[in-house]
Amino acid sequence: MKKLTILLFMALVGFTTVNAQVEQMVNKNGTAVMPEAGQFAIGFDALPFFGYVGDMFNNTTNNNLVATYVGNNSGLQVYGKYFLSESNAIRARVRLNQNITQDVNRVLQDGQASPQDNIEVEDEMIASSFTLELGGGMEWRRSKGRLVGVYGGEAYVGLNTSSQTMTYGNELTQDNQAPTTTTNFGSGASGARTVRTVSVTNPNSFSVGARGFAGVEYFFAPQISIGAEFYLGVGFTGTNRSEVVTEEWNADAGAVQQISNVNANVLTQFGINTSDYGGAINLLFHF
Repeated sequence: MKKLTILLFMALVGFTTVNAQVEQMVNKNGTAVMPEAGQFAIGFDALPFFGYVGDMFNNTTNNNLVATYVGNNSGLQVYGKYFLSESNAIRARVRLNQNITQDVNRVLQDGQASPQDNIEVEDEMIASSFTLELGGGMEWRRSKGRLVGVYGGEAYVGLNTSSQTMTYGNELTQDNQAPTTTTNFGSGASGARTVRTVSVTNPNSFSVGARGFAGVEYFFAPQISIGAEFYLGVGFTGTNRSEVVTEEWNADAGAVQQISNVNANVLTQFGINTSDYGGAINLLFHF
């Protein structure tokens, strides 16, 4: 299957190299509509903006720029192109997403002679995530009026990591071996715990692959186009181990003990998928 995919890709490249052709157009003011050799293009996924504008016309009150994505295309990406000719371009794309979230929950302070609900301490969870996706390849183009067909191939790599770190207001001590602790930061639930989680490192994933693509662009204004693409790709994803660190009171040592629980399972996946990085509508500006 891998050899067949490579042969099909080579045939596609050979065919498009010979047959790619774009006929330049000018508007009534004499301005070139299509990009030419030496020009750049920058673009992004237009789907969030279409959703926002659509909400404005259907009386939706919670208008936002959040979109629903398909497959691995789970985030806003920026696209770039450099045109070697009117019919051929080098293309690249990048997605960078880093989030840090602080969640604070107040719980009853331990050790009060007469417990009062308004005397509290803070538990805190810091959650962080990082995603990086890079892709690049070659594109060939054919046009019919303002409508341009695009096709070619590209390679991509991706990295994803996430973790959580927890700190607690009620200390774990010899006199308080089951302190009041947040058990669920989402709901704010708490209770006495002899063992509590202090950090979670989720499985990190790394992906690499190659794909062919085909799609269309429509130049509704000079040097501005909107388009969509379809992909067929071969990809590999590897996931490494995860780790959960807990703490508890060690009576023999007379101190707090941290215990690391490692899930050493390593998951790898390989497949051919038509939905890899699919589902985006691209808006591109050429200059």
